[in-house]
Amino acid sequence: MTLQVQHADPEKKLTDHVEQPQKPEIENVEGEVIDKKAQRRLVLKLDLIILPLLALSIMMGYLDRGNIGNARLLGMAHDLKLSEQQYLNCVMMFFLGYMLIELPAGMALRYIQPRYVFATALISFGLFSTLITVSGYAGIMVLRVLIGLGEAFVNNAYLYVSLYYMQNELSLRTGKFNAAVYSMTPVAGAFSGLLAYGVGTGLEGAHDIPSWRWLFIIEGAATIGFGFIVLALLPGLPETVAAKGSFLFPHEQERALIMQRLRMSQNTSHAGFQKHQVVMAFKDPKLYLGALLLAPVGIGIGAFNVFLPTFVNQFGFDRLHSQLISIIPYACALISMIFISWLSDRLGRKALVCICSFAVGMIGFIILITATGKVVLLVGACLVAIGTYPGLVIGIAWTLTVHGGYTKKATFMWASQVMIQTYSIIATQVYRSPPRFFLGHGIALGLYVLGITSAMTLWYLVSRQNRMREARRLEFEQKGEVDPDMEKSFEELGDFHPGWRYTT
Repeated sequence: MTLQVQHADPEKKLTDHVEQPQKPEIENVEGEVIDKKAQRRLVLKLDLIILPLLALSIMMGYLDRGNIGNARLLGMAHDLKLSEQQYLNCVMMFFLGYMLIELPAGMALRYIQPRYVFATALISFGLFSTLITVSGYAGIMVLRVLIGLGEAFVNNAYLYVSLYYMQNELSLRTGKFNAAVYSMTPVAGAFSGLLAYGVGTGLEGAHDIPSWRWLFIIEGAATIGFGFIVLALLPGLPETVAAKGSFLFPHEQERALIMQRLRMSQNTSHAGFQKHQVVMAFKDPKLYLGALLLAPVGIGIGAFNVFLPTFVNQFGFDRLHSQLISIIPYACALISMIFISWLSDRLGRKALVCICSFAVGMIGFIILITATGKVVLLVGACLVAIGTYPGLVIGIAWTLTVHGGYTKKATFMWASQVMIQTYSIIATQVYRSPPRFFLGHGIALGLYVLGITSAMTLWYLVSRQNRMREARRLEFEQKGEVDPDMEKSFEELGDFHPGWRYTT
């Protein structure tokens, strides 16, 4: 039996082979070679089934999260007699609900079939979004919390995707899962702006219903309908599909390949909640650095998702055309996400690409603070989008790969989302000084500096660990010995396993 050391970054291989007892989590059977043609067919099928379903799920989530910003320009705050502070409080409550359940939501995917988790979440927050049309201030506050609770489950699509894809496929998939998924973040913003423009010009007063209520009705109903589609089509966990089959993967060869890829990507089949991994995660400085690294994403996307129509309106464009013009920064974000994700995989670099993305976002905020012309301000908004949204993709794709073990990954995902949502909450409270929003933009600029500093520090730490582990491996090899920790599984040691190499 041959044991082959696996890596977080498959481009960094170890060539040593040593005799060890069978450990399914960290070994390949001797002579086992992946059929490249079969793998391409399988990956294509995953791309065509999983990514579009999750992409549209994320899009629905961002539509129902951010439509309150479009509704504001359509007269929601005026009709409900909401003060500025009351409106900001309604925006904020979503993020509180989101934070409350992020960690349990991530673990739920290991105990409940994903299609039930995602479908229930979609149907629930679609319904809650629709109910905003018949609610006052107190009701909207409660419903926004419930929408946040539901969307927390959908956001764990990253964890679900990481189970099906190899590490070297993840960044591009979280770019396809962004041109297809988190690129659905800007797509949702663009679509919501277009829909709000159409509703504002075509449905205002229809059946004595104001246009902002129609916006919530249409987007909420669409989310509910899509929830039933997810319930019917989304595959189960990879080990469940491999063991029990699926109408989407009817062939035994496909199911065997799914399990082989699961082993080779350092995922452990049937991994459940591991208490020691939670402790391991909170003792690991990489958790805190990764969470701080994502702070710019929190305030950047938090501000854009809700306030971009207001920003554009304050640039000097009229109320309805602001809905249309807000599409431009989102289009820039979409194109940059696809290109930068491809570039990251092409170069085999995540840290450097993440840092450069944040630097572009910084330039955008500097323009928003210093410029005055509405076209120049729009360019600044586009640069913020170009820096922030790819930073989300690369940042999460990278920071997830520096944590081993499902529970440790889920714990980091929770911690990072707490950080992102905390700064999104800050965004709801600091963007209160139109037309220039100096306070909000200034705080955002400072957080981009924090994100870049954290990324550089994390890059240094994981690179240093890779060098130390390689030196340790060579030391044992020269002695003709084997590191005793090699016998342990990745679920036991996580990314502290001596065979683990970090992606940089």
